[in-house]
Amino acid sequence: MDELRLADDICRRLEGIPLAIELAAAQAAQYTLPQLAGMLERAQGWLGVADAPLRRHRSLRAAVGAGYALCGAAERTVWARLSVFAGSFDEDAAAYVCSGGGLDAQDVPASLARLVLASVLEPVRDPGGVLAPRYRMPAAVRGFGAERLQSAGETAAAVSRHLYWYGHVASTAHHLWSSGLHEQAVALVRDEEADLRAALAREPSATDPASTTLTVAVDLWFWWAVCGHAEEGRALLRRLLPLVRYDTQLCGQASWLAGWLAVCADSPAAEAAELLGQAWRVAVIAGDDATVGRVSHVLGALALADGLTERAVAHLRTAADTIPAHAEHGPPVAVSLALLAVAEAGVRPAEAWRSVRRASAGPQARHDVWTRSMTLYAQAFVDHLRGRRSRAWRRAHKALAGAVGVAEAAAPRGPTGSGVGAPDRVDVAAQERAVAVLTGPPGAALIRQLIAAIESGSSPLRAAAGTQVSECGGVPAPRGKHSPAPNAPPAPGAP
Repeated sequence: MDELRLADDICRRLEGIPLAIELAAAQAAQYTLPQLAGMLERAQGWLGVADAPLRRHRSLRAAVGAGYALCGAAERTVWARLSVFAGSFDEDAAAYVCSGGGLDAQDVPASLARLVLASVLEPVRDPGGVLAPRYRMPAAVRGFGAERLQSAGETAAAVSRHLYWYGHVASTAHHLWSSGLHEQAVALVRDEEADLRAALAREPSATDPASTTLTVAVDLWFWWAVCGHAEEGRALLRRLLPLVRYDTQLCGQASWLAGWLAVCADSPAAEAAELLGQAWRVAVIAGDDATVGRVSHVLGALALADGLTERAVAHLRTAADTIPAHAEHGPPVAVSLALLAVAEAGVRPAEAWRSVRRASAGPQARHDVWTRSMTLYAQAFVDHLRGRRSRAWRRAHKALAGAVGVAEAAAPRGPTGSGVGAPDRVDVAAQERAVAVLTGPPGAALIRQLIAAIESGSSPLRAAAGTQVSECGGVPAPRGKHSPAPNAPPAPGAP
């Protein structure tokens, strides 16, 4: 069974190309299947046999090279420069990356069409359809193009333009999310995920410093924290942070985000405390109120999860008073106010209601589904404690609809069949795991707990305590597990 899975993996890696599969099968007598799979992951052009009747069939590289020889100069240049793409791409991305050095951007689409006819590119979407066409390059063709690009001395320039383009993609996705267009933001990142990962994985250089890559990673904060990629984002930020100046606003934002993701990824408490402490110090020096407030927000959420209500209230109040109204790259101030209301509900009901009203009054609470769901949850929570069960029940169900909507947008999708236009499969269990309770909205499971408490007439306080950080990974965190270490920055006035 393991050999069958390996054989299937090898065929998928070779993308079903008959000649490539035939050449790989000829290597099975010399290499084990695990060895062959590992070698094909690194490169495919080496595949070959000496006794093939046609010379172009004696190796995969020779077969690809025969097609290259038939291309014109413009197509060869575009072919080589397209090799920097790791996944599918559209005409705009290709035109930006491939133009220059005597090749105009307006000439690139015609070269793409000719490369499709030559079977160098595969259309991912129907070029005549409603959506903009996208293309992909098979791995063997990409490897050959990378060799041509390297021999022409253009690799650094193409990689730099690739990074710049996907920095623009990440910035666009961030602004879409911040505008409340969550589905569009997630769809954009999902379409470009392979190339965003490739751009972020490359080592920084003199022309593309680490700060450029770190900016792209910070722009994707919602993808890491809300869409279920916390561990990947944490590892990426931890790799890049030592390569940039520590006293910049960007470093403060990245340190805060890494600390948040460390909590979401269930990393050791000391790591989160170190990152949050670094973010707080840098943000204070840089005068970055948004990062100062968001550090307090995370510490307040952690304190609430550990049952330290007064400390949670102090931290969350600092967050609500410090984060500017239109701060970017993180949860808006309305989320801090909503979580503050949940923390205050059991000890200061009147103040909790004032916090809820402040959260609901902001613009984010009206047009942002993510924020509105958290605000409705807090309203339902406070309403239930005040005995307004009917109103609490209605608001909790609205919060549930919002949480499920965000989770559906964030949930991973995969093709259930082969070919263009195959339907998407949504992992229902991943929908609820993808939404981080730490900053809102609460996951669907927690909202259902509140609905059950409303319907039974029981107190929701037990459900709230100890689960405010839980659904980042889908498993409730034990009390004290994520408690910040003593060097974590205290909120002003915290007990």
